[in-house]
Amino acid sequence: MGRLHVYEKRAGKYVSYFKHYVNSATIVVEVGCGVGVLSKVLAYGKRPVIAIDIERKLLKEIKKPYIERICADAHNLSLKEGSVDCVLSPTSRVS
Repeated sequence: MGRLHVYEKRAGKYVSYFKHYVNSATIVVEVGCGVGVLSKVLAYGKRPVIAIDIERKLLKEIKKPYIERICADAHNLSLKEGSVDCVLSPTSRVS
């Protein structure tokens, strides 16, 4: 069982941890989305999701409607204040 497969199985569980933030959100941003496993779960039900990662190669694997892919450094995001309801970065590390 590959690492990605394990994450796919747990994605729904991860969403349950921050469900109270996500349920009321109209637009959700996932920073450090990788191949978008969590973004795909968040986009279920046609919720717009902005999937951000620094690796363009990983973003190319996301082919779902309602997910906008942005290749960017998380330290330099240009999101207007109030333009999104929820920002998640569950797999990021602070170094």
